[in-house]
Amino acid sequence: MPIEIVFLFGIAIILFLTFKMKVNAFVALMAAALAMGLLAGMQPVEVVNNMTTGFSKTIKNIGIIIIFGIMLGNYLEASKGTTKLALGTVRMVGEKKSSFAMAVAGYIVSIPVFSDAGFIILAPLVKAIAKKAKIARAVLAVSLSAGLLATHVYVPPTPGPLSAAGMLGIDIGRAILYGSFAAILMTAGGWLFAELYLRSKPDSFYTYQDGVDTNDSVDLNDTDLPAMFAAIMPLLLPILLIISNTTAKMILPKESPVLAITSFIGDANIALICGTVLAIILLGKRIGKKQVLHVMDSSLKDAGTIIFITAAGGALGEILKVSGAGASLANMVANLGIPFILIPFFIAAVFTVVQGSGTVAVVTAATLAAPIGAQLGIDPILIFLASGAGARAPMHVNCSYFWVYANYMGFDTKTALKTLTLSNMFMALGGLVATFIVSLWV
Repeated sequence: MPIEIVFLFGIAIILFLTFKMKVNAFVALMAAALAMGLLAGMQPVEVVNNMTTGFSKTIKNIGIIIIFGIMLGNYLEASKGTTKLALGTVRMVGEKKSSFAMAVAGYIVSIPVFSDAGFIILAPLVKAIAKKAKIARAVLAVSLSAGLLATHVYVPPTPGPLSAAGMLGIDIGRAILYGSFAAILMTAGGWLFAELYLRSKPDSFYTYQDGVDTNDSVDLNDTDLPAMFAAIMPLLLPILLIISNTTAKMILPKESPVLAITSFIGDANIALICGTVLAIILLGKRIGKKQVLHVMDSSLKDAGTIIFITAAGGALGEILKVSGAGASLANMVANLGIPFILIPFFIAAVFTVVQGSGTVAVVTAATLAAPIGAQLGIDPILIFLASGAGARAPMHVNCSYFWVYANYMGFDTKTALKTLTLSNMFMALGGLVATFIVSLWV
């Protein structure tokens, strides 16, 4: 069977199993890897060996990083450190620019915390500011979502981009730098939509669920919140250590003793362990010893699903590489003359629209596009950025974040679709623009 048909058949298997059969993405990716290997003419034993090779290689690259990244985020969430960061951002920017403040707060909070959890944590802040500043809830909620959803697909140690970076062999510090840049443009796309479109709409534009009190609000005070230093340092430390390692590799000779130090403390595994330990030291007393241990246990459970889905993507990626799909598809792309970055963009977009998970979309798009990009000599950072942009294709009723947004703001489905779903189109465009800009110099 022609390898191009095998590739399309593999995508169809993943879509059918995840969307129609509601099968877990791990099983869908492994099934696709097995089917594509056999259909490509590989021997059954060879298929299994390459699947296990790709699986184990991926876990080796990202397993520890994901565990401690999630653990760090859970400690910040449990101690209300994320709420402190958001309130500090609003106070710094000012109430008149509260939509911008919410976008910035979302951008920061979603680096260590899942976007769904980040919105739940900050929803009371949105309501309180909306009532006090007399701004429509949707303006603030969409602005917050823009920041949350941007770093969710772009900035490690968030699991999705962390997994994609590991799979593509991208230095984590480089992923943070380029991902942070792309996330700024993506956030700007959503925020501008809220400011220029939603702010001009009359109150009648927004409709609510039955029984929702649109005047309800929560008074937030920071007497029960940690100090800003304690809230931000566990997040800032690993990022600074990782970036210092990346920078040192760029400017120092290989024999430099400084490089030996930065390579150790700036290794993503060590950096995230340091950040997690610092979070326990600075925030542990607030939540108590019992909760510290509970967060450790729950983080391992949270990490398991993400690690195994990513490893299954690694198994599929190995099959694509060994089967020769990368070379064949690269020639097809070259002959078609379309910009390569549109391939991971559209793959991620399709998976987001169909099955709803941005994390799965990023990992799948990176997996499928990597062998093609390698044959074309494309810098993998472009695959990383384009996949993230596509993962922000319009989310809708099959996405958990959509319902978190609608229910916590009290919006009915129609209003959620014409505010959040529509804003995602502009966010995806912002990410794609960032990808094109980066393509000019890498």
